[in-house]
Amino acid sequence: MANDEPKAESAHAHSNSDTGVSRRKILSSAGAVLASVRMATAEPAAAGPASDDDPHGIGVANQGATVAEFRSRIVQSGSSGETFIAYGYLTKLTGANDDDLFASQPPSESTALLTVYAEGALVKRVLDQNVHALDVEGEFAIFQRSGPGASFANVDSFHDGTEMARFAMTLQDMLAVFAPGRGIPTLTGDMRQITSERLVGTHRRVGRVGARTRLFATGLGTLVDPVTLNAQLEMAGNWTMS
Repeated sequence: MANDEPKAESAHAHSNSDTGVSRRKILSSAGAVLASVRMATAEPAAAGPASDDDPHGIGVANQGATVAEFRSRIVQSGSSGETFIAYGYLTKLTGANDDDLFASQPPSESTALLTVYAEGALVKRVLDQNVHALDVEGEFAIFQRSGPGASFANVDSFHDGTEMARFAMTLQDMLAVFAPGRGIPTLTGDMRQITSERLVGTHRRVGRVGARTRLFATGLGTLVDPVTLNAQLEMAGNWTMS
């Protein structure tokens, strides 16, 4: 009998050990099941307010990428050539398709649906022999026409529509004169977007308020009046995210 008791205690201890392991397994499994039930029955987390803007807007790109391309005319007028009006149309805009840009083919001012119009004033002029530099400040806007019909013969037709975006701009015009009354203008400058609207009938905004872009354009300039320095320019260009 004396030899049997230790065996009994050992067996009892072994039985308790097995029971403890079994209980831990059961409690662990029960906890996992309970957690799963709680996750399945919990109310879903409240989502943030849905935006009514298409996340894939237009006129926005990564830094350094081209956002838009355009064709335009510029009229320089005033008693000393101090006033500038530019008007034209977009030939490309990031995120926009041909149906957004033109009512039909081929692309031209008469088929364009997204037109541009700008007004600026001369801030500084430096004249040299064959290369002149002008600093200009103003505002630039994009318009969505309800249909085609803009014409370079009618300046007002380029702001006949709904304004989609407006930019403040600071430009430098470098003019290389290659013949009497003829020159090659090169425009460079900065634009800061100050308004952004949705294209009519869509949730796609044009650009983003506060976005900064870099404009470049070149073309051909013709001096209209050598006394007042009035001129007309035909231009093509683009702007990139900066």
